[in-house]
Amino acid sequence: MITAYIPADGMLKPVSLAAGEAIPEATVWIDMLQPTDEELVFVDRELDLDVPTEEDMREIEITSRLYQESEALYMTATMITQSDMPQPISVPVSFVLSRHRLLTLRYAEPLPFRVYAAQALRHSMPCSTGEDVLAGLLDAIVDRVADILEKVQVDIETLSNEIFAHERRGKKDYNAILSRIGRGHALTSQARESLVSFGRLVGFVARPSEVKLTKSAERGFKNIARDVTSLSDHASFLANNINFVLDATLGLINNEQSSTIKIFSVAAVVFLPPTLIASIYGMNFEFMPELTWVYGYPMALGLMVLSAVLPYMFFKYRGWL
Repeated sequence: MITAYIPADGMLKPVSLAAGEAIPEATVWIDMLQPTDEELVFVDRELDLDVPTEEDMREIEITSRLYQESEALYMTATMITQSDMPQPISVPVSFVLSRHRLLTLRYAEPLPFRVYAAQALRHSMPCSTGEDVLAGLLDAIVDRVADILEKVQVDIETLSNEIFAHERRGKKDYNAILSRIGRGHALTSQARESLVSFGRLVGFVARPSEVKLTKSAERGFKNIARDVTSLSDHASFLANNINFVLDATLGLINNEQSSTIKIFSVAAVVFLPPTLIASIYGMNFEFMPELTWVYGYPMALGLMVLSAVLPYMFFKYRGWL
C-alpha cells in the first residue's frame, strides 16, 4: 500500500496511490506499507531511486543500513512493534531522503507511524519538507520507546515491591514473576537496540552533506539526539535493575528450596534414633534381655519418643529450626 502525504496549511493530507498512478508534485512523504514487487518497481522508476528490498533491510552492517547515493540518503533502523503483546518483535524500517522528499518503507505497522500521521492530519506542525517529516517521525518513535521503558520500569518496581514486601511473604508464583522479569528484560534489550540504531541514523542524517536541512529540522534532530542519549542511559540503568531483581528472585527461590531440604534433613535426623531402637527391639532372637519383660514394650516406646524429642530440642536450642 502506498500513501502520499501532501502539506496543506501546516498539516499533512493523505492520498492513497495505486501502482502506476502518478505521485503528486507537492508530496513530501511517501509511506509504503508491505509493498508488492510491482509497487517497489513503480516507486523506483518514479523517484529515480534504488529502494532497498526486505532482505536488504535486514542487513546488520552499518554500511548496508546507512549510506548515500547521489543526493539520496538511505537509512534503516530497528523499531519495536507489538510491545503490548506477549511477544514483542523488532522490525527494520527504511527511510530514504531525496530532494526534500521522504520515502518510508516498512513491512509492519509500528504505532509511531499511525500516531504521527494522525497528529499531522489534525494539528499544524513543521511538515513542508521531507526533512521536517523525518524529524517529526523520529520524535514520535523516540517518544514511543520512552513510553515502553516507562511501562517496564513501573512493572519492575511493582515486582520488586511484591517480592520484598514483608507483609506479603506468603506463597508466591515464582514462575509468573520470572516470566514478567523476562518480558521486561526483552523489552529493555529491544529498546536499547532501537535507540542505538536511531542514534546512528540521526547522526548520519545530521552530518554535513549535500542534503541541506531546514532550521526546524536541524533543531528537531538535535533534540532527538539528546533524547536518544538520555534514554539509552536510562535503558542501561533499567537493565541493571532488572538484573538485580532477577538475582534477588533466584536467591529467594534458592532460600525456599534450602528451607524445604532442611526440613527433610531435620526430619531424617529426628526419626533416625527411634528407627534404630525399633530395629533393635524388632529382632526375633530367642535370648533377648527384655523379650519376656512386662514393661519392655512401654520402655521401647518411651525410648523411641525420647530419642526423637531430644534431637528436636537440641536443634531448637541451637536455632537451626
